[in-house]
Amino acid sequence: MNMKRLRYNLLVALGLLVTALPMMTSCSDEPDSENYYTFKGEMLSTYLQTRPQYSQFAQIVDRAGLMNLLSSYGTYTCFVPTNEAVDTYLKEEGYGTMSALLQDQAQCDTIARTHLLNVLYSTYDMPNGVLTQPNMNNRYLEVSRVLDNDSNSVVYLNEMAKIYFELQDDSVENGIVHPIDHVLKSSNRMLPDVIGENPNVSIYNEALHLTGLRTRLFDYKDATYTQPIEDDGQPTWHYYETGGSLSDPIKEYARAPEERLLGFTAFLVPDSILKAKYGIDKASGNAMQKLYELACTIYPETINTGLENADKPENPLYKFMAYHILNRDSHGYNLLTVVDDIGIDINKMNPTEWYGTLLPYSLMKVEKLTVRKYMGVGEMNDRYINRRVDDRYNIEGSHIIDPSKVSDGYKHQAMNGYYFYVDDVVKFDNTMKEDVMNCRMRMDMSAVFPELMTNSIRMNTKGNGLWEAANDQKAASLDERWGTNYYFPDGYLDGVTIGNNGYLCYRRPRYGFWSYSGDEFVCNGNFDVTMRIPPVPLEGDYQIRLGYAAMSVRGIAQIYFDGAPQGIPLDMRRDMQNEALLGSEYWGKHDDEYNKTPENGGMTDEEKLEERKELKNKGFYRGANGAYRKGSSSDAGQYFAEIYATIRIVLCTPHIKPGEDHYLRFRCVSEGLGNNEIMLDYIELVPKSVYGVVDEGVQEDDL
Repeated sequence: MNMKRLRYNLLVALGLLVTALPMMTSCSDEPDSENYYTFKGEMLSTYLQTRPQYSQFAQIVDRAGLMNLLSSYGTYTCFVPTNEAVDTYLKEEGYGTMSALLQDQAQCDTIARTHLLNVLYSTYDMPNGVLTQPNMNNRYLEVSRVLDNDSNSVVYLNEMAKIYFELQDDSVENGIVHPIDHVLKSSNRMLPDVIGENPNVSIYNEALHLTGLRTRLFDYKDATYTQPIEDDGQPTWHYYETGGSLSDPIKEYARAPEERLLGFTAFLVPDSILKAKYGIDKASGNAMQKLYELACTIYPETINTGLENADKPENPLYKFMAYHILNRDSHGYNLLTVVDDIGIDINKMNPTEWYGTLLPYSLMKVEKLTVRKYMGVGEMNDRYINRRVDDRYNIEGSHIIDPSKVSDGYKHQAMNGYYFYVDDVVKFDNTMKEDVMNCRMRMDMSAVFPELMTNSIRMNTKGNGLWEAANDQKAASLDERWGTNYYFPDGYLDGVTIGNNGYLCYRRPRYGFWSYSGDEFVCNGNFDVTMRIPPVPLEGDYQIRLGYAAMSVRGIAQIYFDGAPQGIPLDMRRDMQNEALLGSEYWGKHDDEYNKTPENGGMTDEEKLEERKELKNKGFYRGANGAYRKGSSSDAGQYFAEIYATIRIVLCTPHIKPGEDHYLRFRCVSEGLGNNEIMLDYIELVPKSVYGVVDEGVQEDDL
């Protein structure tokens, strides 16, 4: 190990030591000292300029105008191709000589930015899947690992470039360097073109053509959106105060997104599986007719039937293909569910997301299998679509194949999306609606809106941001060292309107927050926010619940459903210790007993049932018991059900039909109170088959 790698490993060790120190237990946790270290050595620019073996990449960076940037302080990761790698690239791309490439300034800029990230990644931090932060070209790098002849875990990027094991993790003053053996390339083609290049999914590709959905998948950018900027050309920042206490609030900045990108994620069944499972054979010449007949069995109540009408939205084949495509760019396998399972006890519940698809008024359940009790025939830590294996059901759903385990040489990532292989067709049929989705559907608010995932807003965290340790949170949020907080101009989020000069802000994830998945939305200012809720799969009565953290600095909001006010205004200053809920005396007795067994002084099932009935009558529930917060890296965590501030409120209990739009409105009625904010953490759509059982002496699970 060279000395720079030794210094880097010492840095990591020191960082782990510091983050192991306890934090204060509140939603506004911010450690007292900055967890930020620098070396006293050379900068990344000097590293490139003084090593002959990387001289050609140094010329590319210089031609791109980025050398000065790499001379400044920051936290960069550089994947640096050797001269031999650049020579190979010149031949493959037809440049022939370095001089010819250097004349192409735009291509030099693309190459340089493809190899640079403004966040630190050691090889230890690189998971199978994709890096969770994009490169400077706003593209995600795919990661896979193999063992070499010496049993070393070697990292490959984009299935083409190997990081030299003996040279990896070389540190400089402002970053970390990984020499690689090939120049990285990213496809500049849109998702339909990338799919069309892969003969393994030729049947689905033909169906995309036939239904006309292929044309829709070329959407990439909303050209009508413009980021708000100041007179000096810099982004407009929104300053707000949140969390903490009235005397010492957290001070933060948020900015509007730079772009409004559009994207998609497709789940495609390979031709070989269609042939083996359904007898649909490309060589037979009637594959489309067979696929259409399969679609008819899934969507029998359709109109505009026949292949000649396959481009009509009511056609069964159109519905079939539309339901295979999410309305967002997931960017990679490990981003299909919450990154690193933040805030979820994976031994209690599987990390689960609910996403919209291109089939109107539909939902798709994407689940990571982590609970061994309900493993079935599944693969632990793999992702599945519309799976439900529990005490009542044994529906395995469709298995999403991890691309890092597939070596067929075909790209899965495009400019505006990503596609995955699945081992069976994806259905939105009666079995899905009546069995798989007849459950409590919990959605982190940041997963409700596809724009957050597509535009790399959701779960954006840089470096050691989850264990953020900034003395000056206001300054830290402004320089975006750890990640970025965002506010959304009216019209940015589909189905959302923002009025009265108020703000809807996204606070990026951090450990220590009383927030599901570590992140949260807050409405502040004289807010008046209306949002379309996700659709329901079946007609019936539903509880619409909101998860949030009550704090003394919060405000009060009037809630509306489809324009009608719902009860008295919601006061987010009231927590479980308030006499209107459980009261301080009761909570003091039962706060830390919820997850203990009765033999160890915990609550009995009968006591929990009585408490739940009392809370339900008041329109509240304890926080989710499968979610938790961590106060430090060594902290085992505290479940939401044991935290007096984390609450679920029943906003309303309407009768809802599938195929309808419904809206929640949050209007400020607390002007000048505290920080004048409310928190929108997660939403639950709960059918009566679930929430009604408590009336019969049976308990809804508390996860």
